[in-house]
Amino acid sequence: MDDDEPINRDKDPDAWADAVAADVPLVTQMDDGAVGGGLFPSSAASMPSLVRFMLDQLDVEPDHDVLEIGTGTGWSTALLATALTDDRVTSIEVDAHVAAHAQESLFAGDFEPTLIIGDGLRGHKEGAPYDRLIATMAVQRVPYEWVEQVKPGGVIVTPWGTAFHNSGLLRMVVGEDGTASGRFVGSVNFMWARSQRRRFDTREFVGDVIPDPGTARVRHTTTDPRPMRDEHAEFAIGLCLPEVEQRVYFGRGDAAGEYTQWLSDGESWASVDYKPGADRFEVNESGPRDLWADVETAFEGWRNRGEPPREQHGVTVTRDGQWTWFDGPNDRVNVGPAPAT
Repeated sequence: MDDDEPINRDKDPDAWADAVAADVPLVTQMDDGAVGGGLFPSSAASMPSLVRFMLDQLDVEPDHDVLEIGTGTGWSTALLATALTDDRVTSIEVDAHVAAHAQESLFAGDFEPTLIIGDGLRGHKEGAPYDRLIATMAVQRVPYEWVEQVKPGGVIVTPWGTAFHNSGLLRMVVGEDGTASGRFVGSVNFMWARSQRRRFDTREFVGDVIPDPGTARVRHTTTDPRPMRDEHAEFAIGLCLPEVEQRVYFGRGDAAGEYTQWLSDGESWASVDYKPGADRFEVNESGPRDLWADVETAFEGWRNRGEPPREQHGVTVTRDGQWTWFDGPNDRVNVGPAPAT
């Protein structure tokens, strides 16, 4: 069966059971439930092993009050409820249709957590303070409401990323001073919180976001683009260039080893063409900013720091905002374009 082929539980219960038992993520909604959309994934059941890893990082005790952001199918809600008394689990879901299905499943299994339909980025202050908070969608900015609603010493676990690269699982501890700080503890790739999606996620990147590629300035670089696509390199580049989005399109047939990487910040765009065996690579750029030069500068900065992995970085959140850091909260990552030369 093709991975993209829908499975009907009534028509093929064995295939359905196999899919549910598999250690893979399962998309459960497209286009926020709208009919006739562009088949943009908007809700899913996460990979079971990843859910377990996230719950391990949450470090829940039986007497903890837990706030879950993103009920989804209700599966991880049920896992939390098996470790806690039901009235200590509160779960928020932004999509009323998704929430209704989750409630039906949870109540059928005799689980009775507190289920809320609303914007999880605002938390649920009526039930605060919580000992633990876990999110099941990625954010680019950790809401301060989460920090306010978790007790000092409490833990926040959330997927986190930038428009450039989405792969971090962030574990933060709330301090007595009303701030939260912590490191990335692993690699995850979750759908974005709806109000924090990348700007161009539902748009055609080349032809819409980049309307006229033929207007570019053309140059060549001797920097091989492949090492920049290492997940830790991309993560570090994204910390420096959090507003830049990228897409990679691979060749087919005889050109299967080739690819073009496209970048845009909404005003400027760039592309680089990789071809096997080449020692010079064509770069196309347009707009006031040389985006590929910014990517090269961020990459070189990461290499000069010794190529630290994602897990050597972290985030601090205060009432005034958040910042990312390397090796400790006092070593902030510089955000912005490459300096003029």
